[in-house]
Amino acid sequence: MAVLAHLLAGDGAALSNNDTGKLVRIKKTIDFSKVNAAVNDVVKLFNIPADVLIQDVVANVKTAEGGTLTFDIGDYLKATDAAVDADGYIDGANGNTVAASKTSGGATAYASGKAYIADTAYLGLEVKNAADAAVIEVTVLAVAL
Repeated sequence: MAVLAHLLAGDGAALSNNDTGKLVRIKKTIDFSKVNAAVNDVVKLFNIPADVLIQDVVANVKTAEGGTLTFDIGDYLKATDAAVDADGYIDGANGNTVAASKTSGGATAYASGKAYIADTAYLGLEVKNAADAAVIEVTVLAVAL
């Protein structure tokens, strides 16, 4: 597994624990046609600061892979890149269909959101197949506690 942090284009926003109680929407786009990913590679999406509640994660496939591609979104430890729960937010989303997958209402571990008390994790997207064409837009809704 490689951790890829250089695949991202986004709106310049980052998760922050400033502005207690404020709901923020942060969006990043992963374009696998620009940098390919191998099986089980993890794209580092966002660092998660202390005192933040992630309420929802939405993955919107803008361009289909053109072949088999499934992916998960979960949290990982910054220090070791080990998964805390690699599919805690989105599990087995189809990267070969232009559609959206979201956390809320799903059967994943964090379907009701997750609060982070310490600054030790990041949000990552793991591809379960090689990816060389898909474009996936990931949106996170979070609140500073």
